[in-house]
Amino acid sequence: MTATPSRALANLDGLFSKLASPLPPVQFTGATGARYNMGAGQPDPDSLPKMELIETLEGIFSGPEGNAALMYGDAAGFLGLREVLAAKLKRWEGIDVPASELLIVNGSNHGLAIVAQAFLNVGDTAICEAPTFMGGLRPLRQLQARTHGIPLDEDGMRIDLLEAKLVELRAAGTPAKLVYTIPNFHNPAGVNLSLARRRRLAELADIHDFVILEDDAYGELRFEGDHLPAVYTFATPGRVVRSATFSKILSAGMRVGYLLAPEPVIARLNAMKLDGGASPFTNRLAAGYYARHGDAHVHELIAIYRRKRDALVSGLEAAFADAPDLKPHWRVPNGGFFLWMRLPEGIDSVRVAKEAGDRGVAYVGGPLFFADGSGKEYIRLAWSMLSEEDLGSAARLVAEAIKVAARG
Repeated sequence: MTATPSRALANLDGLFSKLASPLPPVQFTGATGARYNMGAGQPDPDSLPKMELIETLEGIFSGPEGNAALMYGDAAGFLGLREVLAAKLKRWEGIDVPASELLIVNGSNHGLAIVAQAFLNVGDTAICEAPTFMGGLRPLRQLQARTHGIPLDEDGMRIDLLEAKLVELRAAGTPAKLVYTIPNFHNPAGVNLSLARRRRLAELADIHDFVILEDDAYGELRFEGDHLPAVYTFATPGRVVRSATFSKILSAGMRVGYLLAPEPVIARLNAMKLDGGASPFTNRLAAGYYARHGDAHVHELIAIYRRKRDALVSGLEAAFADAPDLKPHWRVPNGGFFLWMRLPEGIDSVRVAKEAGDRGVAYVGGPLFFADGSGKEYIRLAWSMLSEEDLGSAARLVAEAIKVAARG
């Protein structure tokens, strides 16, 4: 007798690896296709350089690289792209590295997962910020790491609390092997790790023998203030693996991210990639576009996203002018994509989410950003996808949802 499909699937339960246990999906409030999608950190649709990419593509296929773009390529990624990235790192950040110290990955989430898999065994101890990027939490959860969150303040991760936790974990016989940090325009909190804390974090990696995973997805998108050197520049070689991406400054759909580390570390990370190598097609497209247009495009994006941030903040300020006691707390970030808001005490966040969803506004609630599932009093609003006009409307609707929830 042939088993029904559902019965056959049920019989597989005992065969799945424990590491294949389903992870909670990322959930936005509201229905799919919400009118005001403030959930995802997607690039501004109108800023996508479609015509320039078409011209770049035509140049690739009309030249000697046309066939190579459609074949298998270097497992580490197209050398030309790694050379473009090495030049960008030197030009933008003063980081002088050869192309051999860069590894191309399928978007930054892929890179974060590879690093976690390379340094953590099942059940090892990891540390992240509280809150932190949900995509950075997912590989830690999949590896069933013992994950500890360190609170943030206006200067980023509380390094004093990190140091105390490191001492505590070592004394308990469960020392941390990996510390995951987002030092620039933190997702979701929007804060920056201060210069002094960057230096101390690098020192602690040597003292307590751990690796730092430095996630810099938004580093180019600084609206105000001075550039802060990467943690990578302060650390002993090999103590930091730095992750970055083209998703926020070129195209999310290209799925081009990259890791920076010394060659021996890159070799180990490359061995973890079971994808047949980074796409020669998208690698060449990204390299060709960025070499000609990249810096100018990033400066255009900075102006676009600064205006969007200001439109969202202004809209919220105006919307709570008649109810200042109900106004959430937020810090205005000086870069990135996100506004992180703490609801006033006593406001039911579940009710706010429902009211916002009913009004066509999608966002991500706080608990997804905390390793322990706390943070229900927070919400993250992304300004990146919406127009300035729509951001004003969305701000009014979010405020309306909070006011309705406050009435019970």
